[in-house]
Amino acid sequence: MKTYNDDEHPIMSQLKIWFNQKSVDELSDIILNYIGESADEQSRWQLAMLNDQGGLSGGEIKKMITKALPKKQVWGYAEARAYFHHSDNMFVDIFTAIEQLPIDKQWQLTLHALVRLNTVLEHVDDSGGYRFDLERQLNRRLSILFNQQTWSDDEKAQWIFEHYKAYKYDVFPSVPEDFNLTASVTDIFVGLCQAEAQQRLKQGLDLSMWKEKYAFERLLKPQIEQAKNNKDLPAQCHLMAMSAYDESDHLKIAQLCLEHSELLDAEYWLKKAYSVIKKDANKINCRKFEVELRLALKEYQQAWQLAWQLFSQTPSFSGYKALMTLEQKTGVIDEKCKEKVERIFTQCYAENSYGGIVREADALLSFYLYHQQVAQARLWVKSHKAEPSKLLKLADLIVGEHPQEAIDLYARVVLSTISQGNNRAYQQATDLLLRLENKLQDAHTEALQVMINQVVKQHKAKRNMMKLLKTHFPACF
Repeated sequence: MKTYNDDEHPIMSQLKIWFNQKSVDELSDIILNYIGESADEQSRWQLAMLNDQGGLSGGEIKKMITKALPKKQVWGYAEARAYFHHSDNMFVDIFTAIEQLPIDKQWQLTLHALVRLNTVLEHVDDSGGYRFDLERQLNRRLSILFNQQTWSDDEKAQWIFEHYKAYKYDVFPSVPEDFNLTASVTDIFVGLCQAEAQQRLKQGLDLSMWKEKYAFERLLKPQIEQAKNNKDLPAQCHLMAMSAYDESDHLKIAQLCLEHSELLDAEYWLKKAYSVIKKDANKINCRKFEVELRLALKEYQQAWQLAWQLFSQTPSFSGYKALMTLEQKTGVIDEKCKEKVERIFTQCYAENSYGGIVREADALLSFYLYHQQVAQARLWVKSHKAEPSKLLKLADLIVGEHPQEAIDLYARVVLSTISQGNNRAYQQATDLLLRLENKLQDAHTEALQVMINQVVKQHKAKRNMMKLLKTHFPACF
């Protein structure tokens, strides 16, 4: 029996003393009156009584599971929370009752409860995840009971296979990962997957159909895992090739070969990837991989030429940094690379129809900041738009020597942030102004106030924003 420390549970200790002074009849009346107010409590105490009297039959426990997981429409968060609070309370005693039965009955009832949970979730919107505790308990108990069954290895493997090849339930242990299979059962299970895969090949496969391809890959997965555990790379590649359809599938095999330093095999699968490309846009991933492969083959000139070609086709600052990384690995191959990149980035700037900039349009600013060319960055932002994070980065770099320019850059970000028109944006804008205030010297406080006055003038209709400014910058009002 649980005991309570007087210091930690003074009320419980007081109640215990009070209860000890009551007669059996008085205590019975107190308990029955309490239980009578709740159908849930009645069901719980009935379960406790039946367990105490020697346990329930399988049929009786099934009825209790139905009471614990009733079929009804539940859509609100509060209703779902109450629904599964009731279920959790009931299952405390249901699990106790189940544990008193033979292993095969425990298995059947636990599986029945899990199936029932899946059924009721078709009618219960549990977006809040209130079922998770019960789900975890049922999944864990089913996994443990599986290995306690007296089934043969063939029967265990067949059950795992049937629940693996097609998803029967949304809520269920991961098959086969959660079942701790023995080596013998695993081998039989993999054999069943192999036989089913061969049967589907004979019937004819259309790998262009996503569902058909996915189902076939699922059958191959345990076989590939077994080949991996056996360190059998050729078998892995062969199995992966069985479901290969487009260039991404072949590149996965090529990548595997590259990781194992089988460079000629990697080149073979790269050629296969190139051969199945259906759109020119899909060549990019092949070329990116080929750069890695040429680097591994120490074909540095080819690697650089491919990398430059990729960069030129889709210029980006991240692409430029990839070139710099490649240069560190290969040595300097193109001494004019930096000049050429700057010219390419100069041509990238473009604004969209909404007045913003297109992707990578401000790559030149990132380029200047990366190389600490602050003067060029200052000049560029005067006539171009850029992402807020980059404007702020430049502002923080120049705030000491060019405070007014820094204030102007912050103003551009603050004004656009406030224009989003929500409280989160207002707080972000205020935080930016406070950040700038901390960076500025006292001599430039007046210039900051001028900028804040501009903000007030432009957004005075946004009352929540004005409240924040009055709180933090009262001198501006």
